[in-house]
Amino acid sequence: MPGGQAFDDFQPYYDLLVDWEKRLAHEGPFFQRVFSSVSARRVLDCACGTGRHLGLFARWGLTVAGSDLAPAMVEEAHRYLKAHGAAARLEVADFRELARHFPDPFDAVICTGNSLPLVGDLEGVRQAVANLFAVLAPGGVAVVHSLNYAAIPEGENVIAGPRVRQADDREILFLKIFRKTRRLCDIDVVALVRQAGEWTMVRTGARAWALEKAELEDAARAAGFVRLQFYGGYDPKPFDAATSRDLILVGRKEKPAR
Repeated sequence: MPGGQAFDDFQPYYDLLVDWEKRLAHEGPFFQRVFSSVSARRVLDCACGTGRHLGLFARWGLTVAGSDLAPAMVEEAHRYLKAHGAAARLEVADFRELARHFPDPFDAVICTGNSLPLVGDLEGVRQAVANLFAVLAPGGVAVVHSLNYAAIPEGENVIAGPRVRQADDREILFLKIFRKTRRLCDIDVVALVRQAGEWTMVRTGARAWALEKAELEDAARAAGFVRLQFYGGYDPKPFDAATSRDLILVGRKEKPAR
């Protein structure tokens, strides 16, 4: 997945951008239902960022592991989990190569935060989804989250935000800017930082494949996933290409017939 260095550079601002208490409270019930549906005990977050989901799952008593392409994110996840008394195996890894890094299967694997489209092309999406399938135990479940790119108009700058955060003696204004051109979408994250009366700007960016539901469904079926379910958010509501903000797939790996 491209963009590891960019996310390394932005790592000090990443957890300020996200209201983790609110986000985990909103997403937690969704993951509890999905994990309990397969009696999951071992969970992999293959785009774990700074480890906040892993910390939540560890508090539920699950055995957790994580990977991310950005070394600084993995280092921060180590610090966060250790500070909260959670143990996890963490790897710097591309999620197109999960099977090489994690030979022992998991009951559940998640790929959230719009991470999958950041591989940048459809073939990368297919490779990543195939690796999600490969690291699942029979009977396991995967959750994949993407933005709903079908709802982003082409050729316009779409601005999400602003979000204002206070951190020590700094005031930080965050903006996310999306610009979709055909099948690609440039995503810029800008942090305007005010400290001691002076403003500075920090930014990071990535180019995403404007993933469509049909493409994700085809990749999941080609990998071997069954019983596919699509949601438009963690509410969970059914996916609607015209109105949903998110595209969430839940897919399962069938147990072999006895």
